[in-house]
Amino acid sequence: MAKTYSGALIEQQEVRIVYSDSGQTKITVEAGILEDYSEDEENPRQVFQNGFRLSLLNALGQVTGTVKANKAVRRLSDQKWILTGDVSVIQGKERSLLTDAMEWDRSEKRFYSESNVVIIDNGEEVRGKGFTAEEDLSQYTIFAVSGHFEGGQPE
Repeated sequence: MAKTYSGALIEQQEVRIVYSDSGQTKITVEAGILEDYSEDEENPRQVFQNGFRLSLLNALGQVTGTVKANKAVRRLSDQKWILTGDVSVIQGKERSLLTDAMEWDRSEKRFYSESNVVIIDNGEEVRGKGFTAEEDLSQYTIFAVSGHFEGGQPE
């Protein structure tokens, strides 16, 4: 009886993927390794390893935000991303989010996590554990705030 192969359908190194809509680039993804399991019936996914960087672009092709992590898993069934290891989200010059792990729901344009988080918003730093945040970091909720700083100086 033949064994069924359960590994990646495709494995690529030094990957750069461009996602576009109506002829305009919306997202670029770069990763050290991409493993594509899109044919896996139980858990279709793409795994980005050895560094992951996603750039969001506006209509002019300018980068408006970046998402970085050591590893990212894109679940194809629901378009959610699971990001782990030194996760950072940078939105413009004034807003950033740092955590160990989070889930990104692309359809809702929201981040979720139960991990520790640091959010920097216009020079104000808030730390805590567990959060939800809008993709553009315009609104966020931290569930267990453990510190609050203004302009980098403790209160």
